[in-house]
Amino acid sequence: MEYTELADYALPSGVLTEWFPLVPDDAWRDDDRQLSYMHLEHARRAYSEGAAWYSEWIGTAFAINHRLDADVFARTMHRWYGRHEAFRASVVPSEAHGTIDFHRRTVPIETISIESAGTSDVVPSTDIFGRVNELFNTRVNPLHWPPCIAVTIEPTTDPESFLVIFAADHTVMDAYTQVFAIKELTTIYESELHGVPDELHSFGSYVDYSHTERELGAQITADDAVVSRWTSFFRGHHDSTPDTQPRPMPQFPVQRPLPDNAARPYGAIAAPGDSRYQSSLSSWLLNTEETERFHQVCKDLGANMQAGIYAALAITTWRLTGTGDLRFISPVHTRTEARWGGSAGWFVGIIPVHLRPGSAQSFSEAIANIGPNVSEYKELGTSPYYPIADLIGDKTPPQFVISYIDLRFAEGSQDWDTQRARVLRSSTRNSDEVYLWINRIPNGTNISARFSTDRQASESVHRYISTFHEVLRAVVEDGDVLFDTQAIREKVRKGASLPDARR
Repeated sequence: MEYTELADYALPSGVLTEWFPLVPDDAWRDDDRQLSYMHLEHARRAYSEGAAWYSEWIGTAFAINHRLDADVFARTMHRWYGRHEAFRASVVPSEAHGTIDFHRRTVPIETISIESAGTSDVVPSTDIFGRVNELFNTRVNPLHWPPCIAVTIEPTTDPESFLVIFAADHTVMDAYTQVFAIKELTTIYESELHGVPDELHSFGSYVDYSHTERELGAQITADDAVVSRWTSFFRGHHDSTPDTQPRPMPQFPVQRPLPDNAARPYGAIAAPGDSRYQSSLSSWLLNTEETERFHQVCKDLGANMQAGIYAALAITTWRLTGTGDLRFISPVHTRTEARWGGSAGWFVGIIPVHLRPGSAQSFSEAIANIGPNVSEYKELGTSPYYPIADLIGDKTPPQFVISYIDLRFAEGSQDWDTQRARVLRSSTRNSDEVYLWINRIPNGTNISARFSTDRQASESVHRYISTFHEVLRAVVEDGDVLFDTQAIREKVRKGASLPDARR
């Protein structure tokens, strides 16, 4: 399963139906539980942008392999909203002393009805994309309810299945919610269709979690270890990456110039389709067998695959910048209690990562040094970052983010291919941010990225991902790889073999 924009997902022609919840105005009740820090900042940004807010959502597309029954699907959506209080919450802005704040309102599931809109006409696939994309871009907003809406497509080519695509504001959904919903909605639909129990577990409310997070954040002081550790990370650029990542908040590393006549294995960089939005790509790094081989190499070296991925990133960085040190921000889930395990919500924290391969000259040497870097700041993820940033005095948002997730054992993952499952994100307004999502799933390892449309910046990212791919493939094929490509060529020329982690 890949992580892409909707434009990169092949939509069929078919009958398009929109599904959305309705609730009477007098059903809403004030709720004194606080918003999470990220929810609050997200809502403030939406408030400041006003009518300019557009194309800010995440979602999922997947097929349910049964004929669409409208009544059954309406009941499915109603039960889904009933399972997750985050979907039944809204916010109201207020201003005091020049600061925008928000208070929460919630509504009981009994007052919600699910309505649909559409016709029986067959809509061409290109028109479906335009309608759905614009619907999601304009309707999903942290200041407006509902926070999550869906469409179904009954394809002309297969009347015994239908496609579900939902979009949600980030304040009620994270990557795990996107993934869990595939199995959850499929199971609820089949439960309603066949009149059998769904046997799904119940989980706690993200609204409760948010209030708990705010109480935790209010206790953080300037003397706490989490603040000093973040401060130490930000100061580390002076000694570690002064030229390649010269700012405290790490940015995508500055690469050495590529000669005009140099080969570009990633091909020509296409002109951006819309310069208002970032470029986006998704590609497969390793297939199933290659992923297993890479993982086995890492295990034989006493490490896990995440350490191997990070070691490959360090080698990539060395080849393109001259240093293997690399600093970035990594998102981590904050579902630290079983009650949050399957809850819909934005259960995400961030941690700093500082890769330091030291004097390593090969993958097998680097992974030993990189291993401790993986978990060096791991415990910081449970402390909300926003109050820490306030205490540090620098609210610069993350500029270079790398996420590695192993989703092989997510419930229902064995069905993702047959369900044409895809996690989605909206187009993102152009900026210098670089995000890399590396995902291990049952049928391999893929990478998704978003980055600036600036030609030089775009080429740097393409070059980085291409080099990263080369490093991974070399480890798969030879069991190890040297940092220095010139050293590799010299060894091959002299007939020497590379170090092999398999021996």
